[in-house]
Amino acid sequence: MKKYLLIILLLSSATYVSHSQEKLHMAGVSYGYNIGNVSFDPPVTHNSVATFSNFSILYNYYHDLWGSSPYFGFQTGFSRIESGYEILGQRYLTEMYRIPLVSQFHIDFWKMRFLINLGAYGAFRSKLTEPKGSSFDTEDKRFEFGIIGGGGLAFVVKPFEIHLEANYNHSLTYLSDPRKGGAERPQYTYPNHLIFSASLFFHIKSK
Repeated sequence: MKKYLLIILLLSSATYVSHSQEKLHMAGVSYGYNIGNVSFDPPVTHNSVATFSNFSILYNYYHDLWGSSPYFGFQTGFSRIESGYEILGQRYLTEMYRIPLVSQFHIDFWKMRFLINLGAYGAFRSKLTEPKGSSFDTEDKRFEFGIIGGGGLAFVVKPFEIHLEANYNHSLTYLSDPRKGGAERPQYTYPNHLIFSASLFFHIKSK
């Protein structure tokens, strides 16, 4: 009888540990490969553009959600992104600074985490990097707000973590005024980009 009680006690302890989560603060840096694009309505023949100058400083906070769910996390930070599109061989690239606000759900196993990201972002387009010498005009929209969705894997080697992720960003604001240039028919432009990133995090505090 004592043997069975001991087994039940051990199983109960293991269940409690697997469903509890220490509060964990992480800070890190990220590098991304970005595939930028724009959704045109009405459609316009164009191509996506890949860029490599995409960097971020990130902060993650993992904690229980309302004391019951051990899978919740929060991510924010500051990113520098270059994104755009191509028409008739001419690339149109914008340098953008972005702040993400993301819920990062994670399922931990072995020395890894399975990550699911869902959130939003706000951004400011600082300048046009291509074509050379071009600049914004009064009909361009320089502030951007959108949604983020994606996922990835994390490899944990305390006190470090390496995160490999893919995240899709879709703007809910126009790239420019739909009637830019006095167009008789409005042209709606919604920027979007897919970022493949590698991040290195350091555990700065846990309890």
